[in-house]
Formats: sequence, structure tokens, C-alpha cells
Amino acid sequence: MATSLIKVEKLKKQFENEEFVTKILHGLDFEIDKGEFVSIMGPSGSGKSTLMHILGFLDKLTTGKFIFEGQDVSQLEDDQLAEMRSKKIGFVFQSFNLLNRASALENVMLPLLYTNISKVERIKRATELLEKVGLGHRLDHSPNKLSGGEKQRVAIARALVNDPEVIFADEPTGNLDSKSGLQVMKILQDLNEDGNTVILVTHEKYTAEHAKRIIKIVDGLIVDDHDVSKRQWANTNGELTK
Repeated sequence: MATSLIKVEKLKKQFENEEFVTKILHGLDFEIDKGEFVSIMGPSGSGKSTLMHILGFLDKLTTGKFIFEGQDVSQLEDDQLAEMRSKKIGFVFQSFNLLNRASALENVMLPLLYTNISKVERIKRATELLEKVGLGHRLDHSPNKLSGGEKQRVAIARALVNDPEVIFADEPTGNLDSKSGLQVMKILQDLNEDGNTVILVTHEKYTAEHAKRIIKIVDGLIVDDHDVSKRQWANTNGELTK
């Protein structure tokens, strides 16, 4: 039986300054089960990134409920959100967000820096993850010596190093050529096949169809939520297979 990992009820988000109220999300209701691969798809300005920031504990909702692993996390304080984020969430961003002066290995180890995990274990775990994404031969390379696709694979390894409950990938192929983009999608599909929960944020239908389910958002509202009948499948060489 599937276990609900994320549940939102009547979720609304608005931003306020002295004169204006900007309403972004208008009362969303959905659930995401543990082990799902879901695309949150929508055009620029639809609210999909705002939603990801709330689900990933980077921002707070305005009204409504956000249940994570059975716990209502809607009213958590900033420090509590930061703790949840560090323990439960792995992020992969379009712009990679790597430290240019650090090696691939050091970048992947970074989230473990403030844990009680020994340095030997940190190195072991980061090395294993870089090998898993095909970069065992690039451990000592800094980002400026890596291709865009390799940078994104370092970012995926870093997102996995804390063994998160959910991996958020925000336009992960946006800065990549089509072959490198498909190699990244292959890694995300493999991670999901291994049981990881993956939430992909994208504006592209083609990219969204690598997931098993698509939640489509337009103007802050869910306009469609369906299982993908004909998935796009990528292979290690960066090609479509099925």
C-alpha cells in the first residue's frame, strides 16, 4: 500500500508589500506518495517554482495545510524548516549551484559538513555517489573543468548524500544540450526505479513526460493531474529508448 509522503490542502501563497498583495497559488489540493516520480509542469509565472519552494521547506505557505510524512508542517519556524530541509530534501537546480573552487568530491560532501558523520565516512559516501552517477574518474576536478552535464551529475550526487526522502529537480536540463539532458533524466529515472521519490519542476511537456505523473499548474491553479501513459525513457548514452 502506497504511503502518502506529501499532502497539501487548500494551499495558498501570496506575497505582500506595503501597497500590493500578489496572489501566486490559489488553493491547491493533492497528494504525492512515497516512491512516486511526479512532474510539476507549467509555463513561466504559473507558480510551480513557488510551490516547489514550499514543498522543499524553502518558503512558507500563506494559508492551508502542508502535511509531510504525516506531520502538519504548515506552521514551522524558520529554524525548524531548515532542519527538515537538511535532513529530508535533496535539491538539483538548473544552475547547478556548485562551489567553483571546490572539487567534485568536496561539493558532494558539503551537506555533510555540519553532521556528526566522520570525515572518512563523508569521503566514502560522496565517492560512492559520484561513481553511481558515472563520475568516479572526476573526483578531484573542480566545476570549471567539467561539462554542463557533469556538473549536473555532481549536483545530483550532492542532493543524494543526506539520503533524503524526496529529490526536487528544478528545470535540471535547462542549461544542458539534449544529449546531456537525457543522461540526467536517465539518472533521475534510475533513482526513482530504486525507490527514491522524485519531483521534477519543468515548463516542457517533453521533459515532464519522463515522470510517471504530471501535475499541471496554470495561473496558480491545478488544471490537470494525470498518469503518463507513454513515458519518455532515456538511456545512458543520452538517447531515447522506447
